Amino acid sequence: MDDLRPAAFLDRDGVINYDTGHVGHYNEIQYKKGCFDAVRTLNAKGFRVFIITNQAGIGKGIYTLEVFKDCMKQMIIDFKKNKAHIDDIRYCPYHKDAILKEFIHHNHPWRKPNPGMINDLFLKWPTDKKNSFVVGDKTSDIEAAKNAGINGYIINDNDSLYELILKIPEFIGNSYE
Repeated sequence: MDDLRPAAFLDRDGVINYDTGHVGHYNEIQYKKGCFDAVRTLNAKGFRVFIITNQAGIGKGIYTLEVFKDCMKQMIIDFKKNKAHIDDIRYCPYHKDAILKEFIHHNHPWRKPNPGMINDLFLKWPTDKKNSFVVGDKTSDIEAAKNAGINGYIINDNDSLYELILKIPEFIGNSYE
């Protein structure tokens, strides 16, 4: 594939868009401030940008996998319109309380705090782990980062993702342009 590069693993709900509870439909997406600037800046510095997102709403029957995939396609278009690029996406519809049989799982390796989504991206994309990081809004995001051997950073509801990225040690001083 490509050369070895660092990556920013971004949770979706609460990091890129506001988490209003089981956001599955595109019309529910409310982008947080700084998300497009952050991704554009990461792109400019040569970081790969991945979205890693638990999506229990699929397993719980709140929205379908097709609705979620359509939402993500629309979000990718929004990033492109803002001259920002998402390299890849991983999602986990599995949950212990799922009502759809195919998504019932008590401890799926991809469900954060497990590192499965991150590790799968490591397998697909040559990644400089030392300079890679996760940004999430929950402790499960930070635990997934730790379990994958990289650092994790918490973003609060009113924080700008762009302003947070500029303070992350793995970002500061590294350029892979």
